[in-house]
Amino acid sequence: MMEKENKKIIRLDFNENPFGFPKEILEKVAREIDSDYIARYTEAPTKELSDCLVNYIKDTTRANFIDERWITVSAGADDGIKLLMELRPKRVVLFPPTYFYYYFFVKGLRLNYEEFPLIDDMYIPKVELKEGDMVFLPNPNNPTGHMFDDEEILRLLNSPATVVIDEAYFEFSWKTSVKFLKDYKNLVILRTFSKAFAFAGQRFGYIIAHPEMIERINTVREEYNLSSFVMRLAVEALKNRFLFFGRIKEIEMERLRMAEELENLGLEPFPSQSNFLYFKVEDAEKVRDKLREMGICVRVLWKGIRVSIGKKEENDAFIAALKEILG
Repeated sequence: MMEKENKKIIRLDFNENPFGFPKEILEKVAREIDSDYIARYTEAPTKELSDCLVNYIKDTTRANFIDERWITVSAGADDGIKLLMELRPKRVVLFPPTYFYYYFFVKGLRLNYEEFPLIDDMYIPKVELKEGDMVFLPNPNNPTGHMFDDEEILRLLNSPATVVIDEAYFEFSWKTSVKFLKDYKNLVILRTFSKAFAFAGQRFGYIIAHPEMIERINTVREEYNLSSFVMRLAVEALKNRFLFFGRIKEIEMERLRMAEELENLGLEPFPSQSNFLYFKVEDAEKVRDKLREMGICVRVLWKGIRVSIGKKEENDAFIAALKEILG
């Protein structure tokens, strides 16, 4: 019994970065940070963080019109979602299968919402969007991991609705809607450091939108919504971002290998451009429970299984266990 309890659990259910946060960055910040800086309230974002974010956005999107007026910060992407919903849209529009946490906030804030299921779990249906609507769309999608085409995004933007594109997994696709911001004041983009930057435990995200929208968001955002230590870590992560890019490439290579392994088992994973894979399987909850008994955690969403891409040995253990379960 003790041996079973002490067995290490393989967590492939939260889409975290399996490589952890670089120790050299953490140690550098710990050495250099001033104790008085920790003790004082620090307005978020700091000028240094704002400049680093603007630089990063420009470097990865070529959107040279972006400056500090176009961004604000949040305690992770989930906090960004909550801030936007606190603007009290008349109707929240969702396209399931989609990020399940949207439902948590929309119900907690008692907002009116309506769902329009994706066609074949892949394509956005034609929907009449109205003034006062707020659309939430992850791109890459969560849980499927696939990308929506620009044509689909533009169809939403050419409406009176506020369109929120959740780019939590941007660094795994390098595809973005930032290029549309100059022409569409109704576009809002959410980002997070939780995935690519191995920052899940620190809660840091940012929002890119037209300055008028940023001003609206800042009316419901706390002035000190981020810790000073988190902001220093984020600055150093951005300055040393190429440390993370190599790890992202490793995750992408493992994702391709994992997809092939799943196909060899007769499964059909969705074409993911994220750090996870999603596939349908008969009695997904039973499969999840059996994997849990074997020390591997995955998540069941919309009758399918979403599995994070871990380290090679973790992925091998998952494939071996799944092969045993499916016979």
